[in-house]
Amino acid sequence: MATQTKQNQQIADQATAVVQESHQLAKAAGDLVEHDANARHDLILAYRDLTTQINAHKSLVDAGREQLDSDRRELARQQLRDPIIAATIHGVGLVLASLVPLGVAAYVIHLMNRQEPDHAAVSELLITDLASDKPLIWPGLQKQLAQPDQTREAHQPEASWDYGEEADDPDDMH
Repeated sequence: MATQTKQNQQIADQATAVVQESHQLAKAAGDLVEHDANARHDLILAYRDLTTQINAHKSLVDAGREQLDSDRRELARQQLRDPIIAATIHGVGLVLASLVPLGVAAYVIHLMNRQEPDHAAVSELLITDLASDKPLIWPGLQKQLAQPDQTREAHQPEASWDYGEEADDPDDMH
């Protein structure tokens, strides 16, 4: 019986060892599950942070794209508006240039109505000069009035490549 007791004792010791190992295994499994849960939780937090950063970058890119599109539209409007403004300024300049002789004529008429002999003579001279084919006071005025769009060309002498001809000079008209 002593062998039986000894065997029973060995079986009991083995059972105790199995129970202890079972407890250790259960504890290790619990620790593994806890570490896995913590790792998953950290992964979820990292994913949220990454998603937040991606959304912030998308917002910045979208804002930059909207600003770029706004700038592009403003530039297109400006490119449409600038030629209109330039044409308007050119037209106003032509109108003002054409009104200057009328203003001078109105001033001359006003002076003529004052009936002073000196002013009447000056007025008569200016009117005669404005109406003549070859004015003495403003030699290039009639040519400029005849070609208002070519005012720059009227002020510049034309080059002649034929050495037998002289270049047209507006100052040679008197």
